[in-house]
Amino acid sequence: MFGFKRTVFSLAAVFCLSLPSIADKEAWKKFVPPEDKKFDWIQLNSGEWLKGEIKVMYSYVLEFDSDELGLLELDMDDVKLIRSCDNQRIMVEKGRRETEVLTGKLLIDGEKVHLTEGETVKEFKRAKLVSIAAGATRERDNWSGSFSIGATARGGNTETFDATAMVNIKRRTAMTRLNVDYLGNYSEAMTSGKNDSDKTANNHRVSGHFDWFLTSRFYWQIVNAEYYSDPFVNIRDQYSASTGLGYDLIRTSKTEWTVNAGAGYQETRFDSVPVNTPSHSDSAFGSVGTRLDHEINGDLDFLYDYSARFLSEENGTYTHHMLAKLSYEVIADFEIDISIIWDRIEDPAPSGDVDVNGNPVEVKQNDYQLVVGIAYSF
Repeated sequence: MFGFKRTVFSLAAVFCLSLPSIADKEAWKKFVPPEDKKFDWIQLNSGEWLKGEIKVMYSYVLEFDSDELGLLELDMDDVKLIRSCDNQRIMVEKGRRETEVLTGKLLIDGEKVHLTEGETVKEFKRAKLVSIAAGATRERDNWSGSFSIGATARGGNTETFDATAMVNIKRRTAMTRLNVDYLGNYSEAMTSGKNDSDKTANNHRVSGHFDWFLTSRFYWQIVNAEYYSDPFVNIRDQYSASTGLGYDLIRTSKTEWTVNAGAGYQETRFDSVPVNTPSHSDSAFGSVGTRLDHEINGDLDFLYDYSARFLSEENGTYTHHMLAKLSYEVIADFEIDISIIWDRIEDPAPSGDVDVNGNPVEVKQNDYQLVVGIAYSF
């Protein structure tokens, strides 16, 4: 009997000692920072609080500057509460084809957004929030990009050198999006004992588009321009420009998927042509495209970019450019990229060149490429 009482007493003592820790946990769950006229505050889903300065929120990514932790990029899915000390400019979606820019002190709590301007308080659903901008943002905060290079050299009886470079530059605001891409390949081979070398690849593609958002997802692609050169598919220079419309099917902190369609004009100057054949050609075209950028996890990203054109038979009938890329972050802003590139011309223009046997050089429909490179993001 005495042993039973001692056991009960011990259990009661343990329970009483645990009461302060339980009370502390409940108190922290209810903790809210006092009103602050100097710092903005955010609370993560884990319950942690951070104070600092709201820089910008776009594409469901919040940039928050903490004095101790520096500039942080946080997925909005991980942010439970945002409270600003000063006015913020926000863009909200009013309908399927209309957005509105508002100003005021911001409070986001769960799925509700409250904006206070003087005595007026506006409330709407968090899903309608498109972007947040502080009172003054730097122009350089709108820019980002990446640079990737891959190279291979081999010596011995045959000396070869292959190099591939890819560059991407973006500028984003709440209403506009600028995207510029460059892809270049160069390859040459030299046989031991010979002074001359043979180029096996030398192509360059520069493309860019400027989008104006008419709603939070529907946009006008004001211009999509491209320069392309590849003598090995009988294209010395090719210029094109188009305009069209697009729609963001998905735009979250981890995934962006957009589709677009348009029409434009293309002019091509051929590298060589058979006798009595024009050295250049032009054509109107229709185009379609899609771009998927998905964050698989914190270190691994996937990009798929596809565009196709429908032209006259003299200009290829159908052409497409496809890029699929996996990027793995090694350290800081450096990544390893593995890319598959596929270019196709349904009806390539015949070449005026001949091989050693005097037969016309065949221009193939497809070009494939596997590239492994090191990239730097900024």
